Amino acid sequence: SETYQVSSSSDDVNEDGTSFSATATTVWLGNGASTTNSFTGLRFTNISIPQGATVTSARLEVNSSKSQWISVGMLMAAENIGDSAVFSSTSRPSSRVLTVASVAHQSSVSWAADTWYQLNDIASVVQELVNRTDWLAGNSLSIILKGTGSAYGRKSIRSYNGGAATAPRL
Repeated sequence: SETYQVSSSSDDVNEDGTSFSATATTVWLGNGASTTNSFTGLRFTNISIPQGATVTSARLEVNSSKSQWISVGMLMAAENIGDSAVFSSTSRPSSRVLTVASVAHQSSVSWAADTWYQLNDIASVVQELVNRTDWLAGNSLSIILKGTGSAYGRKSIRSYNGGAATAPRL
């Protein structure tokens, strides 16, 4: 099994309504103020999975930035493209076409500060990408998390800017 980690500032971003952030020391999962346009984008580079390989398991691992207990809901999918481009204010998570495969996440559990947590298995999402004819080993993929819960139903995690060693992992 391989582990990939967000490796630059513009590869873990939040979008909330019209606002876009790529440089905060934390990013959040779930919803900001907007219940219809809240996104987290996590981009992983140089993925060594060959085209057509079987993906048996794939999970996001995130490092909680604080003690928090709040309900969070989100839809986890990926950008449906063979090589995902960097996020920017003109290329936001909301503008990306998503995979047909997605995994719904809903939880209300306590998270401790400075602790790693694994989210649901998204093997079906990653499988859809590596099955694409334009997928090549070494390409980049972006996991897009769309908030589905109530306003400010979100959890804060460490971003690349908060420390490379605690940036999100796949």
